[in-house]
Amino acid sequence: MSNGPVIRDGIEHAPDSAFFVARLAEIGAAVPVPSPCVNICSIDPHTSACHGCRRTLDEIAAWSRLGDAEKRLVWQQLPGREPPV
Repeated sequence: MSNGPVIRDGIEHAPDSAFFVARLAEIGAAVPVPSPCVNICSIDPHTSACHGCRRTLDEIAAWSRLGDAEKRLVWQQLPGREPPV
């Protein structure tokens, strides 16, 4: 088994679940709630999920219209989502 990076459709540096857990803790009660975008924007054609931030296309499109409580709910779901493969 290789110790090199896992490459999913050319995406080598997509964050793991621990990143989202740590980032959610850093955000705390911040207002406004920041975007989870990590500038690795590649949408999986089968799941419609982003390889970088793990949001769905619908969540990405709606982000600017969501309230802070709704944004926190999206953030809370990200660590449990499997990265697109």
